[in-house]
This record gives sequence, structure tokens and C-alpha cells, in this order.
Amino acid sequence: MADKKHRIGFLGGTFDPIHNGHLSLARTARREYELDRLLIMPSGISYLKVNKGVSPAEDRYRMCTLACNGEEGFSVSDLEIRRSGNTYTCDTVEELKRQDPDAEHYFIVGADTLFYMENWKEPERIFRSCIIAAAVRDELGREALEEKIRELTGRFAARILILPVEPVDISSSMIREAVKSGRTIRGLVPEAVEEYISSRGLYAGEEQKRFPNIP
Repeated sequence: MADKKHRIGFLGGTFDPIHNGHLSLARTARREYELDRLLIMPSGISYLKVNKGVSPAEDRYRMCTLACNGEEGFSVSDLEIRRSGNTYTCDTVEELKRQDPDAEHYFIVGADTLFYMENWKEPERIFRSCIIAAAVRDELGREALEEKIRELTGRFAARILILPVEPVDISSSMIREAVKSGRTIRGLVPEAVEEYISSRGLYAGEEQKRFPNIP
């Protein structure tokens, strides 16, 4: 009997900042698919986004590292932030496959991503290199989602799984706005990330930037 392949999941994002919703999703995926490793991967320069206003890669990477401390099986990858020029997911998944060709790779995305992933650069390379785990937070639009999965499976021979997750009402933009307005972000991010944001004066208004440790 052949040995079971080890499984590596990866969750990408700007992570500006990483928050408890991201960590909840990652934990659910690791448990559901019995992942041996879960990579948190802060993005580099995305050709799909205007990067103006995005925090430096060093800060985003550091916050991810702080957030993953103590999380069993979690690690942070600097694969994308080390890459010069624009970042393409097709290159990322193939590089992960080259690094560990014997692993099964699970790309964790929000379910809405499936509706425009075919417009990414060379999507067939993505679907060929990994299994897609699409996180679904409610049943609204489930029929349309399942139809899209059938379409992508037929067109690209994609392997797509539906990952049910508990809804978490947190977003990075919500956290940035709270900090800018002087409101607490306790409970929205890990404590170490909260302390890092404060010490670095990230997302703060001009007054708070001058005095970053004022509560």
C-alpha cells in the first residue's frame, strides 16, 4: 500500500493586517483536510491590485509571524514578498510544487474568488498544481457556486472542494479604520499583532503616529 501523501495548505492575502478571521479560516482548513502544514503567505506586488497605501512587506510578514506563534503546524512563507516585479499565483503554486513535488497542495480561497479566478494569469497552471478549497460562510448563492465549480471542473479539470466555515465579521479594512479613529482592536487581532501595530504606529492618524504608544 502506497504511503499517504503529506498535505500542505496555503492561505495568501495582503494581511494588512492579519486578523482573527484569517486564523479561524486557516485552523478550519487544517482540521478539515488534515493538513500537515499550513502556510500563511503575505502577498507581494499583485498585478490585480493597486498597491498604493499597502504596508511594507516587512511589517506584514512580521505580523503574520507573530500571529502564527503557538499555532500548531502553521508557518509563514516569504515566497511572494521575496519575488521581484508583479506576483502571479500561477508562479507561486508551481514554485510550491517544485519545492515539494510529493505533497498535495491545498489553495485556500474565499468562495467568491472562484467566480473570477479564470481571469487570472494562466489559471490552468493553478488548477493543475493544487486543489482549491473554497471557503463558504453561508448557504446564499450555493447553487450558483456549485454551477461554477462544475464549469471550472469541466474546463480546467479543476479539483475544487467546498470548505464550510463559521462567519467571522472582521476585515483588515475595519481594523485599519478603527486604529485610525483611535478605537480599540482588542479581540480582532492576536495580542502580539495589536502590540506590533501600536509600537510601529501602523494605520494611525498623524497625531497617533507622533505618539504611537498612547492608548
